[in-house]
Amino acid sequence: MWIVDNKKTNPNPITKLIVVILLGLTVVNTINYYCEWGIVGIISFMFIINGYIKDGIKNVVLYFLLCLVPNFAQMSDFPFLIKFTLSFMYLMKMFYLPFIAGKLLIKTSDVGSIISSMDYLKVPQELSIPIAVMFRFFPSYKEERNNIKNAMRIRGISKKNPIKYLEYITIPLLIISSNIADDIAKSAETKCIGNPIKKTRYIKVGIQAIDFAYIILIGVMVIGGWICYK
Repeated sequence: MWIVDNKKTNPNPITKLIVVILLGLTVVNTINYYCEWGIVGIISFMFIINGYIKDGIKNVVLYFLLCLVPNFAQMSDFPFLIKFTLSFMYLMKMFYLPFIAGKLLIKTSDVGSIISSMDYLKVPQELSIPIAVMFRFFPSYKEERNNIKNAMRIRGISKKNPIKYLEYITIPLLIISSNIADDIAKSAETKCIGNPIKKTRYIKVGIQAIDFAYIILIGVMVIGGWICYK
């Protein structure tokens, strides 16, 4: 029996991945300032209509703050420490568009829909399986990291001694990361991932109007941004 993932406000994972790759090109090819804001607005709207209202508002507010950071030429006469901090923030602004597009991909996509989408496009397993494992690994990793921080807070371990704090948090994370990887590998073997026959997917995804609207709007903003910037 199929479980059809047909939420009309949520694009196909492949569409969202293409948008991430497209916006990654804006890191090396700067686009027009107003087109950047248009892209932020589109992605923030996608967050909001999919139920992530807080994330949508946060995207706009954070980008507004990053826009206040001067560029490298303007900060050339600043003291070293201020220049270092502002340079880091300016780099954040450069990678901000692909970052929020990737965040939308991760937050609004599950592993089942991602695998089904890649099967639909005949993506080879050598590529689809590592992507699926990545989507299973990082949410578990984030959850375990928060658990470690809470345990350290309960035991009174603070950041006053950064070296000790780093030791206390890094070693458990390395061990947990290894355990998570082992668990995912065992789960994959249990589900006969090595069997070469065609798999039956319980989640079926397709192309909807929102896919065309999302990728066309972003494409127009990126191409128009390159043209206007030149």
